[in-house]
Amino acid sequence: MSQHYKNFLSLLERWPLDKSKVGRDLGQYLRDQLTAVLGSSNIVAVKDDRLQKQFRSLENIVNDVHVNRYPRSLNSTATGLTGEQCREVLSTEFLQILQRKD
Repeated sequence: MSQHYKNFLSLLERWPLDKSKVGRDLGQYLRDQLTAVLGSSNIVAVKDDRLQKQFRSLENIVNDVHVNRYPRSLNSTATGLTGEQCREVLSTEFLQILQRKD
């Protein structure tokens, strides 16, 4: 098994899935991309340096490197909503409610 595959698998084990964003969740997208890129027989064609850079970037996100390095002083967003309110507004359930009203 490729070392890249093992690295990405361990990364995705730590990456949460957001059940409120069915079909639009970044964690699920990454899992699908891992299957498409590393699960194929064309693994030799994958650019090693590009893949390592992508892995490091995703690892920084899952480990909250930048959140810890640059802590926020405010708990609101540009919209004035809290993080939890933003999650609710972006949920698939809420978007379905909006579509029904149109």
